[in-house]
Amino acid sequence: MGSKNFLKKFREEEATFISETENIRKLTAKNAMIKPVFVHPDDDADKIMKKLKREDTNVCIVVTKDKIFVGEISNEDLIKLFLHQIRYEPLTKVLNVGYKRKFLYKKAKELINKHKSTVDYNTSINKVIELVYKEGFHYIPVLDKNKKVIGVVTPSSILDLLENY
Repeated sequence: MGSKNFLKKFREEEATFISETENIRKLTAKNAMIKPVFVHPDDDADKIMKKLKREDTNVCIVVTKDKIFVGEISNEDLIKLFLHQIRYEPLTKVLNVGYKRKFLYKKAKELINKHKSTVDYNTSINKVIELVYKEGFHYIPVLDKNKKVIGVVTPSSILDLLENY
């Protein structure tokens, strides 16, 4: 069995075991929710990079000014973009700064990944665990009934919840 298949099987078994624990069945997304790091569609890649570093996170949530969920941008996305542009795009001269890659001027709306799974405040923790571990997401956005982001659930926040429960 390859290491990828082993890891997937391990994650599935772990998710099943955790979700079957009786006391955990009473918990919901609100119990594991943490504050997200927001960016807006018109923020540039340079601002997003700085925010990822400053907040010590791997993912920023892209929202409108009204906090309506749009998508995500991860540090992996920025690294892929940077590597692609190193290979295929020339350096751009910037007055009094030297040379910078064009990618720093890309907007969030050009880099957004659509997230296929979201949950609401009352989604059972079983479902959230299933999405995080079986689907391999870094986080699950928690939305209110108006599609506004009110938090995110991450593997770390789930572990913190389980440790403290």
